[in-house]
Amino acid sequence: MANIAKKCDVSRPTVSAWFNNPEKVSSISRTHAEIICAEYRLQVSPAWLAEGIGPKELPLGARHVVAEHSNVEPALELKKSRRVPITGSVRGGDDGYLVQDVVPDGWVEYWTGDPNAYALRIKGDSMHPRYRAGEFVVITPSIEAQPGRDVVVKLHDGKCLLKELNWIRGDEIQLLSINNGYAPMTIPKEEVECICRVAGSVGPDSMVF
Repeated sequence: MANIAKKCDVSRPTVSAWFNNPEKVSSISRTHAEIICAEYRLQVSPAWLAEGIGPKELPLGARHVVAEHSNVEPALELKKSRRVPITGSVRGGDDGYLVQDVVPDGWVEYWTGDPNAYALRIKGDSMHPRYRAGEFVVITPSIEAQPGRDVVVKLHDGKCLLKELNWIRGDEIQLLSINNGYAPMTIPKEEVECICRVAGSVGPDSMVF
């Protein structure tokens, strides 16, 4: 990891994010992708790794050239994208809660290993600038949500919130609003049905039918 950071002239946390956080993969430049493919002897095209274009697999001759330039053992491959079902759409209500339409209408491509992942289409601008109208937010309910992450919180009364999880203490949780127009919200745990981690968001062009 340190060797890659040095060769790419970036920090070690940046390199760690490339490999561990699938939503960060798009931040890899073509130059960095070429270095990573050579250093780890990945049998993928740098253009595919950086931009998702062109063939994923390298031609046989190119594979030999890549392997010659490194004496480092191959690393684990980056997570592969898969289809995540769109289970509905959401927009922010005037009271800070989500208004949800639960009509499924397709899938989006996303990098996740959670078999229960689902996506919601964002409507309106109440979640701007973090989430924009037309984008899809991807939820990974099987992965535990940690403070500092965006979450979807479902309450026993049927209400739903898209917030940042600030803290969990004793029998309460505190949520911060994405839209600065709302104050922090402290909720008793007994009112919470589930707290689901938000993995990230993707644009409208990630939708498949």
